[in-house]
Amino acid sequence: MPRCVRPCSTRWSTRTSFTGTPLLKKDKQTSLEVFGGYIHTYKFSEAVDDEVVLDLIYEARDIDQRLGSVERIDAWFDAKTRGLNDWQKDALREQWGTLQHVLSSRSRMERVVHDIVFDFGVKPRLNNDRGTAMLVVSSIYDACKYFELFQKTAFKGKCAVITSYNPLTRDITTENTGANTETDKEFIYNTYTELLEGIDATPGKTKTETYEEKAKDLFKKQPANMKLLIVVDKLLTGFDAPTCTYLYIDKSMQDHGLFQAICRVNRLDGEDKDFGYIVDYKDLFKKVENAIAVYTSELDRSAGGIDPQVLLKDRLKKGRERLDNSLEAMALLCEPVQPPGGELEHIHYFCGNTEIADDLKAHEAQRVALYKTTVGLVRACANISDELEAAGYTEADITRINPTMIFMRTGENGETLVCVQRKSKSRA
Repeated sequence: MPRCVRPCSTRWSTRTSFTGTPLLKKDKQTSLEVFGGYIHTYKFSEAVDDEVVLDLIYEARDIDQRLGSVERIDAWFDAKTRGLNDWQKDALREQWGTLQHVLSSRSRMERVVHDIVFDFGVKPRLNNDRGTAMLVVSSIYDACKYFELFQKTAFKGKCAVITSYNPLTRDITTENTGANTETDKEFIYNTYTELLEGIDATPGKTKTETYEEKAKDLFKKQPANMKLLIVVDKLLTGFDAPTCTYLYIDKSMQDHGLFQAICRVNRLDGEDKDFGYIVDYKDLFKKVENAIAVYTSELDRSAGGIDPQVLLKDRLKKGRERLDNSLEAMALLCEPVQPPGGELEHIHYFCGNTEIADDLKAHEAQRVALYKTTVGLVRACANISDELEAAGYTEADITRINPTMIFMRTGENGETLVCVQRKSKSRA
């Protein structure tokens, strides 16, 4: 929250400052002179442990290297679809049939657009209309260019651009317009004029404000209808949208702005949101680390306990850890199943004797544990199924993991069964 200071009425009044973001080092001395030492600090890692916010997963993407040649495009598509079945691959191949011809000759900005759209086809939460994303760009001109490109994809009508620009005032804005020529300025003006067409201003608001409020409301409450917000500076502080799962950064940022931006994705939003994901197209990792170090190094460590250092988790390393743990949890859960460990033995263990009415209730605890473990395994698999080799798995490991299929079916008494099938064996 912003700093709040109540004016002093007497020399003995107490002055208190509240801040949700620690101050920069350069402000430290002034702050200590005015307010004295810290009364209390609540550290990021403590908030994660208390399950107040989510931890962050970081991924750097060199879009030029990823999509700069036909060979890389083929490898990228194969990697993206490795964890999908044949039907899903065919559907995506049909959608992306011209990918080689398109991306190999397109601009970097167009490649970023296709990269994000593809993520929405394969990444958990993004591919089931539960999650949303924000794209941070360098200027209002870039935001308008990105918006124009997204209108040519499946994001048309489900993407919005939110900046400080108002076509009524044209160049009066607090953000970098990125418009160096009259043609660029005209492009920004025309883009906003077109997107505001048909918008009826609500009382007390401009058409731009009405458009933005509607977009933010859909983003928070109807993620299926507003998947992506393109921003420059606006919304990077003080904007809470639990649906926001991915933050794509295509802007050079540092210090306060960068730290605030990456925290847009760490809000809780149901059991299927495990982390906030940062996708970095600008190679900002060192700046991220430095920004976090600035904000944590000044915190009071005298009380002991959890170190306030915020650690960005490597996506693949953390993904492998989660998948390994999920596979182990499933194995341990099924360990008590009687030999030979076929489908019938698993049904008996998790459901009991289906001919005895009370047996199903008696085995409910095992089934609940199975459902939860299965959900965890499915999510862990989905997060890195297209990058198992990059996560450090050998071909033998991948062969062992990939044949696993998890599906649901109805039992003899109408009960729901979770089935884990591996090659010729079935486990229910």
